[in-house]
Amino acid sequence: MVIILNSQKHTILSGRGMSVVDEFGLVLENQHIATYIPVLRSALVFRVIERTNKDAEIFDYGPLPLTEGESLTSYDGVTAVVAEDGVIPSRAYTLYGRQFPLEDAYKETDMWWIPEDYRERVFHVHLYTTPAILRLDVQIPTNVTQGRFQRNQLDIGIHRDFGFARGHIEIVHFPEIIYGYRFGNDTNANFYTHARFVYGEYVVEIPRDPELIFNILTRKYPAHWVTMPIRTEEAKVREALLKVYGIEGFPLYGIHQKDRAIEEYKSLLERAKI
Repeated sequence: MVIILNSQKHTILSGRGMSVVDEFGLVLENQHIATYIPVLRSALVFRVIERTNKDAEIFDYGPLPLTEGESLTSYDGVTAVVAEDGVIPSRAYTLYGRQFPLEDAYKETDMWWIPEDYRERVFHVHLYTTPAILRLDVQIPTNVTQGRFQRNQLDIGIHRDFGFARGHIEIVHFPEIIYGYRFGNDTNANFYTHARFVYGEYVVEIPRDPELIFNILTRKYPAHWVTMPIRTEEAKVREALLKVYGIEGFPLYGIHQKDRAIEEYKSLLERAKI
């Protein structure tokens, strides 16, 4: 049985009442998205030129990528076996992140992966799972758990008692990075699962006006913000961002640091590839 999820309307308004996102929580054409990367204390800012899948934003993917017979880690210190494809056992979770295979995609083992020469594209993805009680987190890159508590005192996520989402997660996929989605079932029942993606495939550009970027990053100009779960130093992420965009992002400055910010943003824009 497929459960149809009711879309909740997400609206972000500026002082003039300008909408930034639509009823799916996806950015409208000619609006901006800021993707904040905590470990870099920087954000990549994009203007959405086009949403190539306009009016076709919902993809009912099907069961989660769980294979009959595979062993999962158990919250009870043992192992749990997947009884059939797409069924998550009770008290079990995926220790390592999973990708979503898709036939004929650029990388058939990972539908969201795209290469550096797709740099004008990003995927803005909302994943909804059935049942909605499942624990969710994302490893970026895959197999690197990013949740942290008290600096680096404790790593958190679906394998802990906190540090995860349930039933819904929002993420932006950059080219050249393999993301790993993790799922956890902390109940005493086995569940048939279903994944629904509500997504936008955006054609984007980095705004060339440093003052506009400053106004977006100081929240004086409307944009949709997504905080990426990248909280620990990871060379693969830095390498991919530099390879794809020529920069790692735009550092955040206080509103009183405008002159300093504008100068740095001008310099970064000279290296930006889109």
